[in-house]
Amino acid sequence: MAATNLNLRSSIFASMIVTAPTAGYTAGQMVKIEDTVGVIAETKTAGQDAVLIYKCEKIVVPKVAGTGITFAAGDKVYYKAADKKVTNASTGNTLCGRALEAAGASATTVLIDLTGNIAA
Repeated sequence: MAATNLNLRSSIFASMIVTAPTAGYTAGQMVKIEDTVGVIAETKTAGQDAVLIYKCEKIVVPKVAGTGITFAAGDKVYYKAADKKVTNASTGNTLCGRALEAAGASATTVLIDLTGNIAA
């Protein structure tokens, strides 16, 4: 999945409308708005209404690549704001779901159960 694509693997999801910031949003981009982590559904320019998917039972999201950043099915997934991707490190990051499949260190995406409004 390229960072510009939305990759839902389920038609069961929850969403809300948010306003795109000055930089706009790109489809498939992960963001945190207040206490909610989600994935932007469509590319939008500054000031436009955008759909933020914050719950989805199966969605492919961007993953931080690197040594030690791996997932097994069932692992907790955390949103890392600095990278706008998910990681396995809890410190300083926001819990946003569970991995549904394994993802190795070199993987750039992972299939997760997104529950982006759960308390960390």
